[in-house]
Amino acid sequence: MRSSDGLPTVAIVGRPNVGKSTLFNRLVGQKLAVVHDEAGVTRDRNYARTEWNGRKLWLVDTGGFTLWDGTGIELQIQEQVDLAIEEADLILLLLDASVGLAPEDEEVIRVLLRKRKPVIVAANKADDSAKMLQAASIVAGGFGGVHPIAATSGRGIGDLLDVLVQSLPPEEAPLDHPDDEELVRVAILGRPNVGKSSIVNAILGEKQMVVSEIAGTTRDSVDTPLELDGRRYLLIDTAGLRRKARVKDGVEYWSTIRSERAMRRCDVAVVVLDATLKISEQDVKIAAEAVAEFKSVIVVANKWDAAERDHDAALRFEDRMSWHFKFLPDAPLFYMSALTGRRIDRLLPEAARLADIRRRRIPTAEVNSVLRRIVSAHPPPSARSTRHTRILYGSQVATRPPTFAVFTNRPENVEGSYERFLRNRFKEEFKFEGAHLKIVIRKRSGREGDVGE
Repeated sequence: MRSSDGLPTVAIVGRPNVGKSTLFNRLVGQKLAVVHDEAGVTRDRNYARTEWNGRKLWLVDTGGFTLWDGTGIELQIQEQVDLAIEEADLILLLLDASVGLAPEDEEVIRVLLRKRKPVIVAANKADDSAKMLQAASIVAGGFGGVHPIAATSGRGIGDLLDVLVQSLPPEEAPLDHPDDEELVRVAILGRPNVGKSSIVNAILGEKQMVVSEIAGTTRDSVDTPLELDGRRYLLIDTAGLRRKARVKDGVEYWSTIRSERAMRRCDVAVVVLDATLKISEQDVKIAAEAVAEFKSVIVVANKWDAAERDHDAALRFEDRMSWHFKFLPDAPLFYMSALTGRRIDRLLPEAARLADIRRRRIPTAEVNSVLRRIVSAHPPPSARSTRHTRILYGSQVATRPPTFAVFTNRPENVEGSYERFLRNRFKEEFKFEGAHLKIVIRKRSGREGDVGE
């Protein structure tokens, strides 16, 4: 099934611990998926776009396919694998060259034969010539030859990609979409078990993420592309952020790192709170980290349907918000329920609005007109020197986040308090509500262009 941008989709499937996530990372050229010796680390579908020889495609990493037929989270993982297979244009079945064809592999083959999808078979961990020969001798009934690879070292990856690209359906004409600069990147953040994946599921209208009452179900940061009302979004569901002192094992450590990276690459950070619990120190820390990265923030009070409330409940919650989140005076707050779908439809349009604000660019003439007025009323103090500190001129030098350079003859005399003052005034004057601006103080000699004159 083609994605919203018209690109084909390739799903990597196989039993646990054959190296699917390692191969996924190798093919996309980034460490997007958590890789660990523990079987079953990947639980959800993880999407990433990649390109080979000019052909662009979406790759999907999946959880390990098992023979286990119980209930609970293992069953949900299998549902995720089934969904990935259904939506894929091409399946990449991954085996373990050091083991050969295991009973679980044969079961996966039987499932794929029933699906009647095109399948390419690769045998991973073929790290030397002997294992390459062993892998090539594996017979995966119904799917032709097996391609030996070593995802860790990259051996055989180019040949495999050649075969994948040749096996894809014919390339379609590109759809009329804005370029990636118009993509709205939304990270869903919060401590474990506040309902982040449930919110993603409610947005997508399908069981895209594995949802469980077990805290820490999401191990990776999972990217899901979607389109709504003509806008393109990249929805990033993250592992719950914990205090580092409580991160005990390697998988949790790397999941936390992935979540922090997800925060850094988003436009809008959706900080999810559990409305049935008190606002915690960790909730505040997560929001503060988003602000430190200059991200726009939306606060979601999830599980509002389950919270004990009366006609003053929202006011009391807002009072607690004002106390704990003083650094978010203009962050939108939504009372939501992922379970009932309450106000879920408002989340992405609000994220798009905030993302558009972060992309706004102010003409230099307008910046200097406002800066002249600000400096005239409130010139910078010169407490550190008897020499006069002059603000010469300013301009916007970047977006996402909006960044302004202010030039002065003596930048060392400009106090942090004055820099914050300029940032707050620029935000007010240029109507950057919900955005977090950067002010960079730079040195420029001479008097030409002094906005204070």
